[in-house]
Amino acid sequence: MTRATPRTSRSTSPSASRASPMPPRPGAAARVPGRASTRRTGPRAGAATGVYADALAMPVQDRIAVIRQGLGAQGVSDMASALQLSVDRTIHILGFPKSTVLRKIKGADVLDSDQSERLFQLQRLIGMVQQMVQDYGDPQGFDAGQWLGQWLEQANPALGGEKPAAYLDTASGVALVESLLHRMISGAYA
Repeated sequence: MTRATPRTSRSTSPSASRASPMPPRPGAAARVPGRASTRRTGPRAGAATGVYADALAMPVQDRIAVIRQGLGAQGVSDMASALQLSVDRTIHILGFPKSTVLRKIKGADVLDSDQSERLFQLQRLIGMVQQMVQDYGDPQGFDAGQWLGQWLEQANPALGGEKPAAYLDTASGVALVESLLHRMISGAYA
């Protein structure tokens, strides 16, 4: 799993991923790129843990502070690994200027606040999937990043046949994708 902090990043090898088809529903364990430690003293029973779960659970004011400070550009590469997508595809999905972000990654720079927010929103989506599977499915061996990466790249009838990835470059688009994931888990959309 990877961990990005506001000014620096640290990578470890990604967790083993499943070779089987995508699970029927999205959520499992991991830690939040953007903050060193925002953990409460005790997570609620059944709560997903880890980087992405922390991003999901982070209070709004803390989120704003992290985004304003800027996430490390290495977080884009880390996200690509988590989603099992190429760095180029991840940059495109997030709507980032490719040459600028690649230069920031190489120079170990931080993303600006707009870019940090979009990356953070994608981290929250993985945390949301982790939490959903933790609450409603079998998290054993489930890789939320891999599942989300595959799901984002599939045409979705609820989006008029478009891929959910096409909506991740704006906050409103991310909200639409979040809503779709919630509807999937509640059974409102099959």
